[in-house]
Amino acid sequence: MNYLLVKNGFVVKGSEIITEDILVGGNKILQMGEGIDRPTSDTPVIDASDKYIIPGAIDMNRHFLDLVANDASPDELVKLNQAQIFNGTTTMLDALEDCYEKNYLYNIYKAKEKSKKNMIDYGFHLTFADLKKSTANAFDYSYIHEGISTFWVNIAQLVEEKREVLDDIFAHAANHQLLIVCDLSLPEVRKSDVDDIALSNPEALKRHFLTLSKVVEMGIGFACPVLFMNVKFKEELELIQEALKKGGNFFASLSLPFAIGFSDQVIHDDHQVITGIASANSLVPIWEEEVLSLLQSSRYLINPPVYNLTFEEDSSEELVYNRPDKYFYLRNHLSMLYTVGVMQNKITMQQLVDIVSTRPSKMMGLWPQKGLLQHGSDADFVIWNPTFDRNLYCSLPNAEHPSGESFKLQGRPDFVFVKGRMLYNGETFYPKQSDGSFVFRTAKIFD
Repeated sequence: MNYLLVKNGFVVKGSEIITEDILVGGNKILQMGEGIDRPTSDTPVIDASDKYIIPGAIDMNRHFLDLVANDASPDELVKLNQAQIFNGTTTMLDALEDCYEKNYLYNIYKAKEKSKKNMIDYGFHLTFADLKKSTANAFDYSYIHEGISTFWVNIAQLVEEKREVLDDIFAHAANHQLLIVCDLSLPEVRKSDVDDIALSNPEALKRHFLTLSKVVEMGIGFACPVLFMNVKFKEELELIQEALKKGGNFFASLSLPFAIGFSDQVIHDDHQVITGIASANSLVPIWEEEVLSLLQSSRYLINPPVYNLTFEEDSSEELVYNRPDKYFYLRNHLSMLYTVGVMQNKITMQQLVDIVSTRPSKMMGLWPQKGLLQHGSDADFVIWNPTFDRNLYCSLPNAEHPSGESFKLQGRPDFVFVKGRMLYNGETFYPKQSDGSFVFRTAKIFD
């Protein structure tokens, strides 16, 4: 067995931070405590003094299957994985694409085959391009036999005639207490459709909120857990919060508007877009003060950036971390949260870990395999350097100050381990060390 010993780190676990050693054997955590000795004379030892040891982040909303589908640019998946690892992410989930009813099992198999080159662990949300009466049975089968415990629907694709099918899906999900993931993304924040600004159309807005109201109604009626992804606007949030008061078992993943350096504010037809949130329309964005306040509740999570910058593809295969590219936000997201959250005393280090790792792990049915550091859990962890800074500045726009106050980014991973294998040491990536694989998931864990 291959061993690794990490000494003297500030281990973030639950509501406390303890100075401990961690012994890794194979792909699992074998032992935690003080004064652990090397099991063999050649066991590697990392001194993590004055640094945090945290479980790897979990990205519930990462679209990677479209990258691996493009055989002409296989390096794109490598770039995405490196950006995730640089951020401290060790697991990501994607919605299956083009999953039609008659061949959904083949599509699951095909998605696994496509994803084998991932450097980090991966899983899928079941979804269908066309909802039919037998879709609910497919969800049952996929959960029992494939470990896919979430069903993904995009609110922009739902229409009134799908109501009967959705009723069946919600009923089946409620039976196993599986999670429905309702993506509230609107056309304007998709990279390829940014010019098609739909929010200026009153009918589009009316349909969006009418459909959201029906999903909320079904969630309450079937007592089915629902996670609303990409919640960006106060009007959406208020509707969800009203439903919570009526007994809905609902959760919301919020978008935190932020900008890094000069590159994040992209203008399209006089509409300013900041990490996927258009600020010039008839809806009111949820500003950073409210987002950080809501994160105190376990009902709320935060979206990693879903909007890729619309820069031309860079000809260089080497990532330069101070240069904007399509994964610029993603690889700096955890540093941004640490800087504006922990360093500004808006959230604690324990809460940061809860938000990016523990809550997603529980909601996605990965607990206790992932999302915490304890004996028997996957050895997916990050050694976080809290004092590292770089020449990048983050700003958080708000209602009073659209340009936002600037903060110099602090903190970054010095080491990232996936299943006990080091993939990054602060300077170099080691893709050949990767052990990323498909993860089977259970039903959501309720506190």
